[in-house]
Amino acid sequence: MLGRLSIRARITIGTLLIAALFFTGVAIVVRQQVDGILQNAAYDVLMSDATPFETAIQQEPDDPVDNPGEGQLIAVVDPTGATRVSTLPSALTATPDLVDVTRPGPQHLVVDGSAYLVAVEKVTSPGGDWTIISARNENASRQVLEDLTVGLIIGLGTLTVLFGLVSWLLTGAALRPVSHLRRSADTIVATSSDELLPVGPAKDEITYLATTLNTLITDLRASATRERQMVSDASHELRTPLAVLQTQLELLRTGDRSTLDADLVAAGSATLRLNQLVDSLLELSRLDSGRATTTATLGELIDEAGEAVDRARSVAGSDRIDIDLDVTGSIDRARTLPMAALLYGRVLDNLVANAVRAVDGHGRILVTLTATNDRLETTVADSGPGMQPAFVPYAFDRFTQEDRSRAAGHGSGLGLAIVAAAVSAAGGSAHLTNVPGRGLTVTVRLPNSAETIGPLKSGH
Repeated sequence: MLGRLSIRARITIGTLLIAALFFTGVAIVVRQQVDGILQNAAYDVLMSDATPFETAIQQEPDDPVDNPGEGQLIAVVDPTGATRVSTLPSALTATPDLVDVTRPGPQHLVVDGSAYLVAVEKVTSPGGDWTIISARNENASRQVLEDLTVGLIIGLGTLTVLFGLVSWLLTGAALRPVSHLRRSADTIVATSSDELLPVGPAKDEITYLATTLNTLITDLRASATRERQMVSDASHELRTPLAVLQTQLELLRTGDRSTLDADLVAAGSATLRLNQLVDSLLELSRLDSGRATTTATLGELIDEAGEAVDRARSVAGSDRIDIDLDVTGSIDRARTLPMAALLYGRVLDNLVANAVRAVDGHGRILVTLTATNDRLETTVADSGPGMQPAFVPYAFDRFTQEDRSRAAGHGSGLGLAIVAAAVSAAGGSAHLTNVPGRGLTVTVRLPNSAETIGPLKSGH
């Protein structure tokens, strides 16, 4: 039931309950304290009333007992049991043994609807023990206590209601910025505005919430922009091989049959490019979704690196391209690293394939694996011309290619993007070292755990 109420209502109800419990406790304590004070005061008065008679009996036991003062309820009983003087009301004396004269101290009696506080004192004299009975009607004290109780109920009840009202107002004031944030968010959603939520000047929880939400909104907008850009770039990249396929198929249907073999080769190339592009997009999607994170041993990664180099040599097919593999450092083949062997092979395939295209039929490519106690560092260095300096900051972006690669129709601009996504998902880092005219070195670092070593970087 309470879960359906607003935060303001729940806080107010909670405040009312706490205030009610607190003030109830205060009322009980105050009433008990006042009751105790009244009881002690009444008993002191009874003792004060009995003191003159006690003194007279001790000093002059044979003299007649003086009459009590006006308003004093006193009875004096001599050692023989005879009552020398009594102003006690008939309600107390009409019933024998109503007052226990053998028990000194205060006694609370209720007779005919009236409450009495009775005190019994024993006085020792040469002739024997005297008994002094003093009494006081408690109706007035009880009436005071009842009036106090009513006053406490009314006063503390009013305070409880005021606490609830103040809680309602303060909670409303505290939640007003939240309501303002909600209205601003509704406006942003309804109008597709590029604005952010307002952040107040105060350094409080609302400000921190607004800042966090603005960060989330910025990240979501950036993600949406990247997705739109990726769809746009993918559409652009798919359009070319699809157009080639359509043209070749049309030529096969209506064209010269003598060029059948050449047309089939062109169609096959376009199909291959389509397959590679789709595979790359699927790989990026899998990496972005976080489903690619797994582990492999250092030994498995070293073996996969050797197979990747062998694949590159087979694809290069040129005696003028040297592709070598060097493994150094602390080699513990059982050590676990946060990347699957197949994905690591895909990373090396992309890097070595780029290097093979860069050396353009002549040059040297060196793949180096350096294992240390806290990470595995993989470098792919080529002796090609290097990257254009203006392109280096965008090398890891998706669907980005240098002008010369795009003009030659090499790839789709997803190779380094897949490398970046795979390494980032494993908590590692990728770094470019570019020396124009002398070559390019790509360094990939994988930690022993999923802790991030650093962001993706590029350099000259």
